Parts: sequence; C-alpha cells; structure tokens
Amino acid sequence: MSQYTIQMLPGSEALLAEHASEMPQKNELCGAFWITLALRALASVKVEQDHVGLAAGSILSTVQISESLPPNDGGRADYILELPRIDDSNITGTSPEGLVVATNELADSKLVAIPLRGEWTAEILEHLLEALVDLDQPALLIANSATRFLWGGKTEPATAIEFLSGQNPQGPSPDWNVGHYIGIMGWAQGSKNKLAICADTYRSIGWQGMHLQPLARIADSLRRDDSEFSGGAFVVISPSHEAIIRNLAAKLTLSCELWDNGTPYIKNLDS
Repeated sequence: MSQYTIQMLPGSEALLAEHASEMPQKNELCGAFWITLALRALASVKVEQDHVGLAAGSILSTVQISESLPPNDGGRADYILELPRIDDSNITGTSPEGLVVATNELADSKLVAIPLRGEWTAEILEHLLEALVDLDQPALLIANSATRFLWGGKTEPATAIEFLSGQNPQGPSPDWNVGHYIGIMGWAQGSKNKLAICADTYRSIGWQGMHLQPLARIADSLRRDDSEFSGGAFVVISPSHEAIIRNLAAKLTLSCELWDNGTPYIKNLDS
C-alpha cells in the first residue's frame, strides 16, 4: 500500500497563522512580506510590511502596472509609509542585501537572515529541508524564485499523486512571470518523490496562497540559467544557530553570499 506523508518545518504553524492573516502582500513588497512574518512569528516583533520595506530599501514603481500582479489579482496598495519610487518598474522590489539589513535592524538580535546561493539542484534542496527539520529550531526558508520555472498553483490532486509516485506528469503552466519571494514550509512525501509545500504572498496563487512544487522546479527558479540575474534562498533563524546553518551550507556546496536578483539596494540606486 502506498503511503503519503506531510512533513512541515519547525515554526511553520506560527508562520502560516501570520501568513493567513497578512495576505496579500502590498504591491512590490513580497520580500518585505516574508521578513514581516518571520519577525512576528519567530521573534514576537510587532512590525508592518512597510517598516520592513523601508529598512530594506525596497523600491516601488512610480506607476504600478497589472503585469506585476498575478492574473486577475487586484493587488494591495494600502501603504502606511512613503517608500522610494522609480519610473523603471523592471528593477523595483527588494534586493537580497536589503532583506539582510532589515532583519538585522528590526529583529532586536533575535533573528538573522542567512543568504544561500549556488548551483541549486533538487538534491541540495531536499538535503537542506531535511536538515532544517532535524535541527528542530523554528526557521523560515525563503526562496527568491523566478516564477516562470514553477508549476502553476492549481495542481490537480491526480497530478500531484502521479508525481509523488514516481511518474513525470505535465504540471500546470506557470501562473505568471516575475521574480518573487515565496516561503517553503515543508514537503509532501510519496513512494518515490517529494513535492515542496510552498506558501505564496497572494491568495489567488494556489489554494489560498498554498501550492505544491517539484524540488527541481524550485532549483531551476533559483539558478535562472536563462538570465543574467539569479535567485537564492534565506534561512531566517535564531543567531544561536547561524554557525550550524553556515556549516550546513558548506556541506551542500552552497555559499552564504548574496545574489543579484536585478533589484539594486537603495543606497546604490544613484550610483
């Protein structure tokens, strides 16, 4: 008899409670959205997306366009702070460096955002997820993905079961094509394969913001082999475990370095 199991990362229950109440992200603040959830759920810091965006040097478009949103999603623009704006919507959003800076500034020494970059594969992601479970320390794994590489959010149950049992079904086409930060909360395990359980920043993606992704698709979305820019991942965790994560990264042939996702850090905007 085939068995299918679910494994969630430590801390995911608290993170998903915040996720359900905070969705959707404010327009062009997907990175700030995730650090906001981590600060609230893992460090008990009262903070809003705008506060993280300001600390991170997030950049908004002067005129926000529908192409930056998922199909048929109205977005959210109820900002409570004035954030920098620029005409070139191709470089708006939040840089990886900015999210590290914001975490350091706002977490009151309770969290660090450790960047991970490298030649991502499904195997590396699988080992990373399993190691985070074994560590048994509340943490958030954030993937800075290019959505064009991902399955669309509405995966049919039959497709998921086929994949988990070792088949190679055609998953749904990507919902949209942007650089995007998503949360990886755990995985579904079948007799042959795993599917990552991902949380999005929009209810319109997947089922109320939750979707399943093959690890190989996530790896592709991080490497972005077709682009001059790349993605990467953050482990947001207590500083007491930073050395463990850095040692783990080295074992997985990952480096704890920032990547260039195409959005400049605000201090370098005019250079």
